Formats: sequence, C-alpha cells, structure tokens
Amino acid sequence: MRLSDHIRRGIYLFASVAALYAVVFGLWGIRAKSRVLRLSASKSEHLHYDIVELSLVSHDPTLDESFRAVPPRFVVMRGTEIVTTIAGIREMTARRVAPGFWTARWPVPWNAPPGAYRPVLLGRPDLDERLETAAFQIARRKPKPMPQGFVVATLESVMPLSAMRVKGPDGKTTDWRGLLDWAKSIGADAFFMLGGQTPGLGKGEIWMDANLKLIPKVAEECRRRGLQFGVYAMFSLTMSNQALPGYEYGLEIKDGRPVATRAVSLRDKKRLADVAAFLKPFADDPNVDWVGLDYIRNALGGYELVDDFVAEMPGVVVPPEWPKLSRDERMTWLARKKIMRRDREFVEAWEWWRARRAALIVKEIKARLGGKPLWAFTLTWDKGWHHGQDPVMMNDAGVDIDALMFYEADKPQYSEMMKSWHEYIKHGDAQVLPGDIFDWVLHQKDEAGPGEFGRRLKAAISGVYGDGPARGVFFHDMARLLWGRHGPWGTRSWADEAREISRFVKSQPDPEKIQ
Repeated sequence: MRLSDHIRRGIYLFASVAALYAVVFGLWGIRAKSRVLRLSASKSEHLHYDIVELSLVSHDPTLDESFRAVPPRFVVMRGTEIVTTIAGIREMTARRVAPGFWTARWPVPWNAPPGAYRPVLLGRPDLDERLETAAFQIARRKPKPMPQGFVVATLESVMPLSAMRVKGPDGKTTDWRGLLDWAKSIGADAFFMLGGQTPGLGKGEIWMDANLKLIPKVAEECRRRGLQFGVYAMFSLTMSNQALPGYEYGLEIKDGRPVATRAVSLRDKKRLADVAAFLKPFADDPNVDWVGLDYIRNALGGYELVDDFVAEMPGVVVPPEWPKLSRDERMTWLARKKIMRRDREFVEAWEWWRARRAALIVKEIKARLGGKPLWAFTLTWDKGWHHGQDPVMMNDAGVDIDALMFYEADKPQYSEMMKSWHEYIKHGDAQVLPGDIFDWVLHQKDEAGPGEFGRRLKAAISGVYGDGPARGVFFHDMARLLWGRHGPWGTRSWADEAREISRFVKSQPDPEKIQ
C-alpha cells in the first residue's frame, strides 16, 4: 500500500471520528439546551409606569406539556421578601403564548424603591437545577434640578395681552408688562403662562390665538428682567361643549348611558400630536426656559377607556357575561365599580392604570419636544391617584417639575392631603412644587383671608416631602391676584402675603445639603 493511501485512510478515519463526536456533542448540546429554563423580564430596567413582562422559556416539550396541565406561577421578590403590587397582586399564573413560552405581567408598585427585583418560579423545586433566573432593576429618572428657593407666578387667563391694562405695584397703570412688575414684586423667579387653550374663536380652530403672537415678546421681556419664562397647554380639557372634529372625547355615564364630555380622551393620538406641535416652537425658542402641561388626566369621564383597561391591566376580573356585553354596558359596569368603591383592589388598578396612561402621554410629548425642561400640574387629592396621576410616574416620564395644585380643600382636607404627601414622597422620588391659588372663596372665605393662604403654603413647603422642605413654591394665578375674589382684602394684601411666602421658601435650607 502506498504511503499516500495510508495518509488518505488516516484522514478519512479522523474525519469519521470527528463527525461522530460532533453528532454526540450536538445531541448533548440539544439535550442540555432543552433542559434549561430561563425566567426573566423583557427589559433589564423598568420605571414606575411600566408593566413588567415576565417570561418563562423552555425547549423541553415534556415540560411544556406538564405546564399545560398545571400552569407555572411566579412571584417577584426584593431581597428575601415577596412584593405585593397593585390591586393586591402577589402570585401570578402564567399563560402559554407559544410552545414553551409562558408569560405573566406585573405592574410596578406605587413609588417602588429602586434596586434589584427577582422573578421566582413557585412550586417546582424539581426544576431548580435547570432554571436560570435574571433579575431586573426598578430605576428612577433624574429630573433637571430647579434652583433652591424657586418661586413661580402663573397666568391661567387667555384674555388678550394686547388690550390688557394693569395697575402696577407702584400704582401706575401700564400694559401687560404690569403682570411682570407684580411677579417681581412678590418675589417670583419665573413667570409661567397658559398659551394653549382649546378651542379657538373660529370654526374648527383648535387653539385660542389671541396671545400667540405676543408670547415671544413676553419671553424676551422676562429674559430682560431676569425672570425665567414658561408656556403651557391644556391637554384634555376643552373650554367648549361643542366637539371639535377629529377628536375622540371622554365619556361619562349619566342615567345609565354614556354621554360625551368636553374633555378629549387620553387615548386620542391626534390630541397628543396637536399638543406636541403647539409646544414645539416654544421648546425651540431660546428665550423660553420651560414648557408645561395641564389636565394630563381624565378631566371628565374616561369610561371610553374600558376595553383598553381590561385588556392591559393585570388582575382585572370581569363578569362571566363580559363577551356578550355591549360597549355601553361595559362602560356602565366600569362606572359602577369605580363609583361604588367597594372593590378597593379594582379601584386601585383603575387609578394606577390611568396614571400610567397619563405618564405615557408625557413621555411621548417629552420625546417630541427634545431636551427643553418640562413641568406639569397635578391635582393633589390622594397623591394625585384619585385623578389618575402619580408624581413618581410623572417624574419618570419626563416631568422635571410637578406643580402640585393644593386648591379647593377645607382645613381638615388640607391637613389630610399634607399628611398623605409627607408619607409618600421624598426628594429623590420626584421634584414637586407646591402651590395655592389667589382666591378667598376657594379658601372657604376664611376669616384670616390671605393669612390662611400663607399658612397653607408654608405648611406645604415645610411638609410636602418626608425628608425636608420643598425647594420652591408657585402662586396661581396673576389674573386672580389682580382681578379675582379677594374678600375684604385687596390685591396688595394678597401680594404682601405672597412676598412673605417667597421669603420663607428662600430662607429654607437646601435639602441636598442637609441629607
């Protein structure tokens, strides 16, 4: 036999052995892969408006069949403790969405502490050696810091600036610039004004345009005077019962039937696009320091969201006859469940889910506006939850200053609001700016008049956070200061009280330096 034949046979033998090993190791690899299970979240990091998508993946057909008989159950742990989340959700039964692929959904708890959270498979210790588990993080977005002692004066009126006559602090009558004279007089560092209100005066016009051409001049004047300047728009609430074409409106239930409100639905994508487009030129203006949003909530109604809510929110239990109910019947069911408030877990689910939807609107608008700092107004009953708002979700979605509207409460209610806020947030959770309104009637015609206004705001500055005073305050609004319901006191008495509040907040220690 020639040497070349020996070499050829050796090569064939080596190749055959190599192929055999490849088959053996390939089969072993396939078998090993089929034995491994992986339990993880769809993302490694989540924010407070997120619903965590948990998935268990297996390539073992036998195990998949076993799970079809008894579906896998998950919990989420922080350290050694199982976390109970929104609507009392503690254990989750996964559902099969594809062969070997099982999922469950876990809403992030209200103001959950940041850090690592770990999904756990329950009731199958026999799988421990095969199971790979990946933890996920709950994080917080860091807002643009506002200056210490930041005082904001707002203007909610859309009365034409061009025709405005203002008697200034010096007693002299001037034009709209007198608003800024008063803002400086009460110690404000910023002037935030309403720019976007729907509808306009003309048929089909979306925005009231009386002041739009003047707003850039107001911004320039504020810059000249050393005032920061902001423009805001109302998102959902419109100022007319006449529906504008192209919008889906929120629905309320009256006498067992849905009726349209004057608030655009949170699900309306056209409204989101219109508001973002309205604010974009101001966001691009170097003389504008802030852009803002009001009514990022179900201003009225909201029952048109019923199908979205039931489809998206984990843990919602509907009656057996649900598939046979009409949409009107489903909305009526939701309204009754919410109004009766007997099912506390259901109500919490509804409040959390609406706050999530509001946060997702903010997130999208923020993305469309670029890097301009954003503020929003939040109603303060039950930390905003009662109205479908949450300051922590707002922060994570892109709100840099959450202006808390401590309005229209009597003394006991105000005290309860302060207690709940003090227990709920700390400085690292969200950047909030407490505020109150220049209005004697909305202070229940208290005999102290502006003194009660001052007492409440000082209490809010001192106590809204659980770990130190607020870094600022806002006064709402300058039109009410000049032409509002003052009671026996005039503009100057309310302005003097506001000036004292400004001194008070500016005298507070910087929370960042005392923590």
